[in-house]
Amino acid sequence: MRNLNIGNSDFKKLRLNNEYFVDKSLLIKAVLDGSDVTLLPRPRRFGKTLNMTMLRYFFEKTSASNADLFTGLKIADDAEAMQHQGQYPVIYLSLKDIKGETWEQALKKIGIKIAEIFNVHKNIAKRVDNGQAERFHDILKERADRTTLTLSLSELISHLYIFYQKPVVILIDEYDSPVIEAYQNGYYNEMISFMREWLGGGLKHTDGQATFRAVITGIMRITRESIFSDLNNLDVCSILTPGSFADKFGFTESEVKQLLADFQLSKQFPAVQEWYNGYKFGGNVTIYNPWSVVNFVKKYPAPIGPQWLNTSSNGLVHQELANGGLELKRDLEKLLTGAELRYPITEYTIFEDIGTNPENIWSFLYFAGYLNATDPQYNIFDQLTYSLSIPNREVSIVYQDFIKRWQRQLKFNAANDLVLALINENYAEFQRLLNELICHLVSYHDVARYPEAAYHCFVLGLLACLRTVYNISSNPESGYGRADIIMRSKSNNCPLSFIIEFKVIKQDEDLETALAEAFEQIEVKAYDNRLTEAGVKPEAIRKLVVIIQHNIAVVRQLEASHKSAIKSD
Repeated sequence: MRNLNIGNSDFKKLRLNNEYFVDKSLLIKAVLDGSDVTLLPRPRRFGKTLNMTMLRYFFEKTSASNADLFTGLKIADDAEAMQHQGQYPVIYLSLKDIKGETWEQALKKIGIKIAEIFNVHKNIAKRVDNGQAERFHDILKERADRTTLTLSLSELISHLYIFYQKPVVILIDEYDSPVIEAYQNGYYNEMISFMREWLGGGLKHTDGQATFRAVITGIMRITRESIFSDLNNLDVCSILTPGSFADKFGFTESEVKQLLADFQLSKQFPAVQEWYNGYKFGGNVTIYNPWSVVNFVKKYPAPIGPQWLNTSSNGLVHQELANGGLELKRDLEKLLTGAELRYPITEYTIFEDIGTNPENIWSFLYFAGYLNATDPQYNIFDQLTYSLSIPNREVSIVYQDFIKRWQRQLKFNAANDLVLALINENYAEFQRLLNELICHLVSYHDVARYPEAAYHCFVLGLLACLRTVYNISSNPESGYGRADIIMRSKSNNCPLSFIIEFKVIKQDEDLETALAEAFEQIEVKAYDNRLTEAGVKPEAIRKLVVIIQHNIAVVRQLEASHKSAIKSD
């Protein structure tokens, strides 16, 4: 059986070592049939680098032929496509390691990376015109200034075209990685300005015959910053775009089944489907996370679990979720409880605008692989909206992890302690922990305008870690109204189900009166109907009221004496 190598992103090495390869070679055909410049935004660890190295070894003109690398692959059956094998000079570089705390550090690393590419092609230096020879050697010696670096891509294309008398193939992997790094470290404008001149200028070459194809990958399209504003030949094929690129990154369901069968793991398919499925690329192509599937197979019989999250950078995700206001938290509430969340998805994102409205943050999360978008429909404003959902069990852990990180500033394990107090009916402890959490974590700005909704969202987020043992619903229709939170047990280990109602009162209002009114609301509006209709016995239902008065919570259970008082009234 072929070895399944984790983390090998070099197509040539993989093929020479006869390692297991999920055949994505028809990507070559899609590139040949596509536009001059193709941007392919895909989530991290979805096979971008492996595919880009495959393109490199296919197109690159070398002294020793690489044609044998494609023997037995689907592209080898396309005689017309194979005529392009080994015919072009190739510029290949990955920008994923361009990191730095300052713009000066990042620019230095850009200079080193560009020097590496020039060194690959240093054999052409003798043919460079005298006017540009000095800049060529400055780049090789890593002493080029910013102006020289911005011209480097355009000039290298010209040098290669003149030397080989062949148009050039340009392959740039993770083009937006430096932009994300710059955004997080405060030199965003400097990076965008450089990328616009270097990348945009190089791909829009003054000699239209100098380039054959250019393929660029990243997480998302950053068009509104005008990096590609002048490229009228750019084709953006995002995960929303139907067409020949939809199944070229990530594993299709048939590929996953074949992989599992090849390693005698077909019985594990339902578990793999639950954990790593859930993506729809191009509207209707079912895609699995390839990194996670490969890691599961490689590590079996280790228990199935999250793989992708341990390798991907979630820093920006946590940053934007943490900075979001009440509206974002209310949307996150819907997402966690499975209620419909519908928004437009925009491919034109400015990083600085991600946190300014929910549409931008959800678009970013979608393109980064943390959401699925289905069922496109136009709203009353003629905006195309999508139903957003958590793709799979693995990604749901990201949102749970966000909540845990949010709580780590406390000295105790807030989530575990709070929920254990609830399900063990220790309401005094539940009240104490809730007040400590409110004191440390609830923002005044969240509660100032919509106090009841803010506390509702806050508690709901804390309970999110119970989704595996409870069906948690927010504002569900039940009886004659909508309860704030209903938790229906789906595990014998947690036999009780809960109804939780929130009420915020002013400092001069009477607490006991507010409690009585809340209890009456639960009973009169029959909030327990949703649970009893689902087969929950009345004696297994607990009805709680949380009164918040001057940022202090009081928790009470609706008991038989309260029910009698309500009936007698």
